[in-house]
Amino acid sequence: MKTTNKVMTLIENKYPKAGRWVFGDSPAMQDELTELVTKGIKTATACSFHAYSCDPETIGHHYIVFDSRENPVCVVRVTAMHLMKFSEMTAELAWKEGEGDRSLLNWQLEHQRFFEREGTFSSDMEIVVFEFKVVENILS
Repeated sequence: MKTTNKVMTLIENKYPKAGRWVFGDSPAMQDELTELVTKGIKTATACSFHAYSCDPETIGHHYIVFDSRENPVCVVRVTAMHLMKFSEMTAELAWKEGEGDRSLLNWQLEHQRFFEREGTFSSDMEIVVFEFKVVENILS
């Protein structure tokens, strides 16, 4: 169901400085990760420092999360940020990412594949990890 312009206007009026977040690099991954966010399972996400420097998120900032059909599904607020090397990722933050079996090993394998597709992977690459919380579910 495509969200109407009226609904999007209401969201943008309520969160006037909100950015736009899309998870993953395929429609299937986007929908899977968005569902984990709306269920409160995924409360963190990571990106390469290169991708971050192009779109600087800040603590306290709101983001509207979209599914693969361009529907806004929820609004999240960044609660913490961590700058680290890929090799320094912690089990606690991997768990908060909510993906797969939520282990650090699974996080390392899946994110290595993701960053290789992005063309940025190395074990000493810098990543930015964002912790966030859902402040409003839109399509619930």
